[in-house]
Amino acid sequence: MNRIQRYISLLFLMFCLHFSFAQKTTDSIPPTRVLLIFDASMSMTSRWETETRMVTAKNILVPFIDSLSKIPNLEIALRIFGNRSPVPPQDCNDTHLEVPFSKDNNQLIITKILETESLGTTPIANSLSMATTDFPRDSTYRNIVFIITDGIEACDGDPCEVSRELQKRGVILKPFIIGVGNGVDWEQEYNCAGNVYSALHEYEFKSTLDYAMKKALTSTPLQIYLLDEFGKPRETNVPITFYDNLSGFIKYNFVHSLIKSGEPDIIFVDPLVSYTIKVHTIPPVFSDSVNLEAGKHTIVKIDVPQGYIDIKKQNGVSIENLQAIVRKSGKMNTLHIQKVGDMVKYLTGSYDIEILTMPRTYFYDVQVKQSETTKLTIPRAGKATFIKPTNVGHGAVYIDRNTDLELVAAFSEKYGTSETFYLQPGKYVVVWRADNITDTEKSISKRFEIVSGKSAYIQLK
Repeated sequence: MNRIQRYISLLFLMFCLHFSFAQKTTDSIPPTRVLLIFDASMSMTSRWETETRMVTAKNILVPFIDSLSKIPNLEIALRIFGNRSPVPPQDCNDTHLEVPFSKDNNQLIITKILETESLGTTPIANSLSMATTDFPRDSTYRNIVFIITDGIEACDGDPCEVSRELQKRGVILKPFIIGVGNGVDWEQEYNCAGNVYSALHEYEFKSTLDYAMKKALTSTPLQIYLLDEFGKPRETNVPITFYDNLSGFIKYNFVHSLIKSGEPDIIFVDPLVSYTIKVHTIPPVFSDSVNLEAGKHTIVKIDVPQGYIDIKKQNGVSIENLQAIVRKSGKMNTLHIQKVGDMVKYLTGSYDIEILTMPRTYFYDVQVKQSETTKLTIPRAGKATFIKPTNVGHGAVYIDRNTDLELVAAFSEKYGTSETFYLQPGKYVVVWRADNITDTEKSISKRFEIVSGKSAYIQLK
């Protein structure tokens, strides 16, 4: 292959990668609803530069709304305030959903905007609070609000408080506020309520709207680097959950993966949400307050160095489904229940393990090291069968700790004339009394020993 052929091949590969990336970006945008809240208050009759603010807004909004009809998975609705009740007097309830959400309603919205007159006041907080009922209940949609206004709250409401509450309840994502004109410090006034964009001049209004909508509809490429103890992103194959920091709701669930090059796979998420990321390692690891910028490739690094614990059965213990309780060393909280015979990955560190044999088998300060497997082996159990002279009685089996007897298992009071336990190798004591014997001194007490892999029969008489 000569240099020109290699160059053409490289260009083709770059084109394919770019197309694939762009296609994935587009396909990853979920169904979205955008509520336009439009200011028709009396102040919109003021001259901006060449026209009134209302005339300029109409001239820009009509082609803008028409262009939105070409975007798949997008529905829009129109709420207008200040268009029905002239001032004075001030009517803070003058806010109405003029065109509800539906498919292909763009022309209805355009017609309504063209016939709208500026009459009343500016109830922004009240208009925003109506989003609760404006958006249909459907958790598969992203709910976004665009507020287009030339002024500040004129009633008693607090747009910032309303915005925070709606986001916390999961009704909407962080709103977009488009400030029209230069009479207000838009950033200072509305930064607490949402994403603020200002069109100080008429010629800026269209580009500002386009830019804000692009931000609203763009998913953001994100890579999660799960780092080992050497700071390399080589940990993978673990589920991760994204939570909305404000509402606490789950937004995404993924199983982390590496592509063939060894790099973490790129995922696309909503940039309008501040996230807490939970990596479901054992124990889990959290990354709080992950904030993204729309369209900007972001890498989040999380330390999750891991190794394995492998609990083996010596020569095949005959007990089925034997389990072990895994805890952090010195802690009582259960981290995980591991099935004996399985190899499970844990964060590096020190663990205490309690295996539910009879009696319990304990391993303390078990060290898990990066990418290594710590192997634990339990002895093969023995089989102890107790033969009773009657099927009703009372008693238990104890392991002999030389200076103490420790309970291993209690007999069923109505089990039958024989009962079997699988016991770890060691010395034991059994105590039993038939239910029909009331003389305490006639209780049966016998010592016996269990050998690994052997069976023992103990007559309780």
